[in-house]
Amino acid sequence: MEAFACRRHHTVAPGTRADRRPTLNHPPIAENSQAGPSLEDIRRAVDDMVPFQRLVGTELVELTAERAVARLPETPETLNHVGTQHAAALFLVAESAAGAALAGALRERVLETVFVLRDSRIEYHRKALGRIQAVAVIPDGEVPVGFAEFPNGERFEALVRSELYDGEGQRVAEAAFRYHCRIRATH
Repeated sequence: MEAFACRRHHTVAPGTRADRRPTLNHPPIAENSQAGPSLEDIRRAVDDMVPFQRLVGTELVELTAERAVARLPETPETLNHVGTQHAAALFLVAESAAGAALAGALRERVLETVFVLRDSRIEYHRKALGRIQAVAVIPDGEVPVGFAEFPNGERFEALVRSELYDGEGQRVAEAAFRYHCRIRATH
């Protein structure tokens, strides 16, 4: 086996602990303050943590405490047999934005919170042509009040909604994602 180079990381030898790719359990970001990592650090880390997103070409272009925006380019690899964006690629960019929006909302304890997709639903409204933009938001009340004070081991769920738009601003799909979240011990 050869060594590999992560996009923003040094070259490492396979089989060593250092060859572990970044994940939410082992993110490539450091906590900057009591408030957690910056939103920009989280945005960059999300693009690095999910190799499948890079394979398809999705990119997280905006992350605030209120929303996340991800883009899906139109490439031959993302098209289906009728020449429109493939349903699976649309799902990926919608979930990509949703996961990032949740990470942004959990910023205070994102390094201690593990979240996994529990349930999802997507509705396709029209042909998806060209570059697609997914905008994800967390409805009010979905992140529990006071979650930053939850003890280790505490669990909760959060709903995130994504809307997908084509280059002309037409909504092509909408999705809902329910995540199971757990505060884990940091030591």
